[in-house]
Amino acid sequence: MVNVPLGPPQETLPGIFIQQLAPIRGSLVGSFFVGLLPLLLVLVLLGVFKVPAHYASFSGLIVCIFIAIFAWHMPAQQAFESVGNGIVFANWPIMWIVVNAMFIYNTTVISGIFDYFRTWMLYYTPPDKRIILLIIGYSFGALLEGVAGFGTPGAICSSLMVSLGFDPIDALTYTLIFDTTPVAFGALGIPVTTLASITGLPAMKLSAMMGRQLPLLSLFLPTYALIFYAGFRKGFLECWPVALISGASFAIIQAIFANLVGPELPDLIAGLASLFATVIFVQFWKPKYRPEFAASIDQSNTSAKDEENEETSSTNASKNGEVAGSSEKVLDETNNSQHGSGEIKQEISNTEEVTQENNNNEDGPVIGMEVVKPTLKQSILAWSPWLLIVVVVIIWSFVKVPAYGRQLVHWPNLHQRVYITLYQKKYDAIWTFEPLATGTAILISGIPFAGLVLWNGAPPSVFWLSLKKTVNQLYLPILTVSFIMAFSYLYNYSGIAYTIGLTLSSVGRAFPFLSAWLGWFACFLSGSDTSANSLFGNLQVVAANQIGLSAILMASTNSSGAVTSKMISPQNLTTGVSTIGLRGKEGVVLRRTILHSIFMVCFIGALACFEQYVIPGIIPP
Repeated sequence: MVNVPLGPPQETLPGIFIQQLAPIRGSLVGSFFVGLLPLLLVLVLLGVFKVPAHYASFSGLIVCIFIAIFAWHMPAQQAFESVGNGIVFANWPIMWIVVNAMFIYNTTVISGIFDYFRTWMLYYTPPDKRIILLIIGYSFGALLEGVAGFGTPGAICSSLMVSLGFDPIDALTYTLIFDTTPVAFGALGIPVTTLASITGLPAMKLSAMMGRQLPLLSLFLPTYALIFYAGFRKGFLECWPVALISGASFAIIQAIFANLVGPELPDLIAGLASLFATVIFVQFWKPKYRPEFAASIDQSNTSAKDEENEETSSTNASKNGEVAGSSEKVLDETNNSQHGSGEIKQEISNTEEVTQENNNNEDGPVIGMEVVKPTLKQSILAWSPWLLIVVVVIIWSFVKVPAYGRQLVHWPNLHQRVYITLYQKKYDAIWTFEPLATGTAILISGIPFAGLVLWNGAPPSVFWLSLKKTVNQLYLPILTVSFIMAFSYLYNYSGIAYTIGLTLSSVGRAFPFLSAWLGWFACFLSGSDTSANSLFGNLQVVAANQIGLSAILMASTNSSGAVTSKMISPQNLTTGVSTIGLRGKEGVVLRRTILHSIFMVCFIGALACFEQYVIPGIIPP
């Protein structure tokens, strides 16, 4: 029988909402299932009925409001204050980061610099989608996660992959699958430092423990993804050497930095190491050529496919050609060098000639085109936006620029007006407004990049067009993230989340397995490992102390488990589909990723059990 904590008498805390942990007829289990209803509604609408994410998240929010007010007896004013707090946090700092990252990305596309990047990839790496999947989806995605986080890799990397011939659903699915193990140390370690501040545990020990869990998943993740993408023979037997190099280089560096340096740099350095190691390795080794995996520069399949991009594409001096829809027509692209793709010379040929050419060349040329070696200038321009973001954000964070101008806003009628019965303390409601947050750093990195864009010959109008395109892409994701964060905040302040957490933590010695599921649940709601740690980090420590388990291991498992639900969180799904012409198709992607998410969280849970009961010496003292 679970001991359900009771709050103090209401008369001792006038004007304060005291959370109830078992409001449904005093039954914790009954309250647990009622509390799950909004979450299940969102999952069913997305995955079964394929409802667009903004409608699904809004529906879940409405149901959550009714349950919070009428079942958990939360005052309506405080319920709506919670919703408002979540909406504000969703837009600053989360979507502020995504908006600026997407603005810079769109600038590369419209100015033509994006074409340099594609040409560089096709010239210096095998034009094989299996290789590009690892370089862009895994290594480059980890680098972006390490710097910015908050869904940025899903939006940018999937779009890069689509532009190189990937099916949009495949591109986003595998980008999201890869965006798991880097998440715990994403945004320069913010999830770990947040967990340390919430639990009072040393950040170094938490970092070390995660560095003894996640690298094992990092090692096998490239191979795992290739098997599902290309099959066992074509994905594993033919590509295992490069998958091993990509995974091992990331996993080893991630483990070393997490254990010996701290939580700030594991993803950033590991992502760079994996990127360099993979690109260098494929200069000397290539998988067997398979025509079905031949990469191509297919303009009809890029983000220009979005309806809003038709207006912007007409303004480019080098207008992109479009495939007429027949497999017998080959793209004829004659972009001038001023706008970025003069180096790509495409030969007009019919399908039979292309097929014969590919069959005669084991290295597998790009279908129907000759890729000319990019110049030094083009190579610098190709990588300049990403390198500038990395450098500026690193300097920005370590110099602690965000601390300047920071304002702590105590949310009215909510701060210290809610009593957390589970923890026996009042709930803070503080929105930290940082005008110089990470999103601003990304925007600042766009200033020198803008100079490079103009130096390359693009007109100043590209910046206005990029901004317009970014707004068109992200207005629905902004709505979705606002709804889902409002949902998450209401879950917290009403006490519903704590009811669910207490129920799951009441399983005794099986708790290490369910510890990962607590993190999974919290990250699905918020789309953020940082928010998941804020929500259930302390609960993990309380449960561990009651059961006699390691608090370090349980808190770390919360974060490690949380990363496995990033791929199904509405926040990340809606941001990802916005750039590749799949708006409203979040449910399709969810159905592709949810089984992977469940498998990975079960793996993390099983690993936590093994570490707690079989090799407890691996846990930092």
